[in-house]
Amino acid sequence: MSDEFDDLPVRSVSSEGSQDSQWRRSRPLNRVPELIADVYRAATSPLRAKLLECMLQPLGPLGLVVIAAGAFGELLRRGNYTQLAVSPEDATRISADQMLELARYVEQSNPQTFQRIASLLAEHPVGMAGLGGSVLLLALQGLTVYGSTHEA
Repeated sequence: MSDEFDDLPVRSVSSEGSQDSQWRRSRPLNRVPELIADVYRAATSPLRAKLLECMLQPLGPLGLVVIAAGAFGELLRRGNYTQLAVSPEDATRISADQMLELARYVEQSNPQTFQRIASLLAEHPVGMAGLGGSVLLLALQGLTVYGSTHEA
């Protein structure tokens, strides 16, 4: 009896130059969350606050408490979670690793947020972290162009 797995190519895992390792190297990797964390790490406090506000926008109260071991839960004490205002002081409490976890969640739940990040970075090129910010902006613009041409 045949099933859908019979047609899959068999890959060898015996050597470094195998078909499997070549397949892994040719596979496109989405590094946008890592780039966002890199830019956040090197950004100024005001830009960090704006990045956080943008990234936290699609989250509900449960997400604020769960993501990054509850690092964003403190913001719930301020009242209205739908209009979060993140101060530069708040941004100094949030690490780049916590931002990475947030970006990975947002990538899965609401990738349109990355288009807002691209606009934000285009408006604040001085606050970007040099090459990392430029690479992120290009990646986000590429996602925006790719997403708009391949939707339908």
